[in-house]
Amino acid sequence: MDKKRTINSSVYSPHVKKAIDFTFQYLNEELSLKRITEYLNINKSYFCKLFKHHMGITYTKFVNELRIEESKKLLLETDLSILDIALSLGYNNPNYFIKAFKEQLRTTPLKYRKEMEG
Repeated sequence: MDKKRTINSSVYSPHVKKAIDFTFQYLNEELSLKRITEYLNINKSYFCKLFKHHMGITYTKFVNELRIEESKKLLLETDLSILDIALSLGYNNPNYFIKAFKEQLRTTPLKYRKEMEG
């Protein structure tokens, strides 16, 4: 993903850098705050404050933004269904995927696909 190339590890704390690397590695899996804080072996509240301070957004929003960017590629480059795309990106609930997509892009995945192809 393009965003990864712009991440400069010297700017972020080691915990945030590790969280970002872990997120890219496991983007298509469940990425809860519990999982990331267990991986980093730090307190959830501390991690949330640290991540927001360095990134300017919450960890959950960061994950959703990355997943939506990846979903845009899948919508245009494959014939996968919305359900298959949602599941392939770690969304257990396709309705949540559609909601997150619409929140970020102001359109649904299906409309996005049709608009970009047409």
